[in-house]
Amino acid sequence: MDEPIVTLGEFIPADKEVKIQKPGKENRQYLRVSLRNNDQQDILSACDGVTVSLVKKQCWLSRKIGIANIKNVGLGGVGLISRCNLQAKQTIYLSLEGEHFPIRVMHIENISHKLNFIGAKWALQDEEQILYITNKIYNLSRSPQI
Repeated sequence: MDEPIVTLGEFIPADKEVKIQKPGKENRQYLRVSLRNNDQQDILSACDGVTVSLVKKQCWLSRKIGIANIKNVGLGGVGLISRCNLQAKQTIYLSLEGEHFPIRVMHIENISHKLNFIGAKWALQDEEQILYITNKIYNLSRSPQI
């Protein structure tokens, strides 16, 4: 008689759901504060957050590569949406009111055919600088828009 093609334990029964853990929020060391006015509103149509320019630096040259809207911020980094095509592990700069702050892209999630949600951590070592930019972004999100 022939050997069975499938042996017991090779397949997961259909009644058991496989849970795949995605990197992201679970791996964060610090809490993120949402800049959203209404977390229940679809992120694609939300007009809240803080808009910044994204800059790429090479030697002494800075080049604007696009814009982004920051949706959450914390001592560990930022979450933003943008049309820019970025890569994980890429270092870019947030340009805000004439100052540049380095971030390192950690993950990218496509949320529409044109927009990406980008999770990034601060590429700064100085805790005072991180506190400064975190507070600046948070305060800008709370100031009245003109």
